[in-house]
Amino acid sequence: MKRTRLISTLVGLGILLASAAVAAAGNAQEGSAKSMFCSGCHGVDGNVTYPSVRLAGQATQRLSQSLMDFKTGRRFHPVMNMLSLGLTQQDMDDLTMFYAARKPLSLEHASLYWRLGGVDAINAAVDETIKVSKADPRLAGRITGACAPKLKEQLCAASGGPCTYTGRDMKTAHKGLNITEAEFGAVAQNLVSVLDAFKVPEKEKNELVGLIAPMQGAIVGQ
Repeated sequence: MKRTRLISTLVGLGILLASAAVAAAGNAQEGSAKSMFCSGCHGVDGNVTYPSVRLAGQATQRLSQSLMDFKTGRRFHPVMNMLSLGLTQQDMDDLTMFYAARKPLSLEHASLYWRLGGVDAINAAVDETIKVSKADPRLAGRITGACAPKLKEQLCAASGGPCTYTGRDMKTAHKGLNITEAEFGAVAQNLVSVLDAFKVPEKEKNELVGLIAPMQGAIVGQ
């Protein structure tokens, strides 16, 4: 099941996950200063009346790819092609983080991050899942909760939010943990109950699964 694949990732991240800090890809504050050249068409904070040019709340992946496509000529727009030529990779990363962090006027073109409810909703779901799992006798102390910040980063970044995951790659982080299928199943039931209690729509749950599930192969049986 798709939900089970998602939990496999969450369990792996939540059990004694070791982390190593890496440099953030972008800085929203720096992006704010650089966005002055974008405000004429896209608005001061990326929120304009026309959704087709509204940048606020779009997924980081979408924003980053769009800028790169304009810079390399894969997409054509006379103004965007000209402006993007002068942007460095850091400039594009900073702009991406800035606009991804802006709360959109509507959710029509918003990232999964915003459709899930933003950072507060993601953090609450992680905290509640860890709380329930720590008390679950089937997991027998395997869930410590120590790595909750990394799990929150992971979900924020995967859903297109203005976050950068600073943990190790999945295979390295889970080497030697010997996570079992029984543990996957136990946490799966716990997380699903939390998501249902939070009334997360089916579309958003499935979309989140599709983003995270590919990491399962690097976690299972390590």
